[in-house]
Amino acid sequence: MSPSSPTYSYDTAPLSAEGIEPSSAVAVHCVAGLGRAPVMVAIALIELGMKYEEAVETIRDQRRGAINAKQLSYLERYRPKSRLKKNGHKNSCCVQ
Repeated sequence: MSPSSPTYSYDTAPLSAEGIEPSSAVAVHCVAGLGRAPVMVAIALIELGMKYEEAVETIRDQRRGAINAKQLSYLERYRPKSRLKKNGHKNSCCVQ
């Protein structure tokens, strides 16, 4: 599934503030852990106020080879919807 696919979007991901308690953790995984999951984590980090370059660097520090050129282009164009800034979220994240 590519980032431009209609089913591959923040709107269909379970990363909105409505279903996540402020102190809880969210695990995101795909088959290899190098494509779709890192993109969704990058989107969450961008939603928390991080620049896309910093989000990608943070992820790649933990997952060498994560996020291909097409996905990077998608993240560069992505605009935050500020969903994770609601409901008392402290805007903190740990990428493992």
